[in-house]
Amino acid sequence: KEVQNKIKKAYCELGVVEGNGVLAFAKNVLFPTSELRTGHAEFVVLRPEQYGGNTVYTDYASLESDFAEEKVHPGDLKSSVAAAINTLLDPIREHFESAEMQQLLLEAYPPPAAKPKVVKQKKKHNKRPDAVDAEAEAGAEVKAVEEQLANTNLD
Repeated sequence: KEVQNKIKKAYCELGVVEGNGVLAFAKNVLFPTSELRTGHAEFVVLRPEQYGGNTVYTDYASLESDFAEEKVHPGDLKSSVAAAINTLLDPIREHFESAEMQQLLLEAYPPPAAKPKVVKQKKKHNKRPDAVDAEAEAGAEVKAVEEQLANTNLD
């Protein structure tokens, strides 16, 4: 699913060959890997029967010319490239699903430690903290002066 989403977002304008990353990927990755795996280069553009059915390309030049002549739609090319990438990745995914590999992945990339929750202190009457401290000090001074006056004998 991730591969399909990434390929779906790739630039691939109808009939434009230059700067087309999807075609470049087919040329530089899919055709060579197909040749390594099966002995001959092959790429299948998957299409519904109503749009001509699947087309098998045995060389990149014919795929490029058909795309330039707009015989291959960008949507068909993208979905076919995504399917081919998933075919390449399936054995790797299966290998990493084993319990041994999952344990190895867990040891190599441990999950991040949970961050401690920070409890915010409530503000006191929307005053700045230094203003609250100043008021407390002023209140203490007033009490001290009142106590001195109470203890003073005016007789």
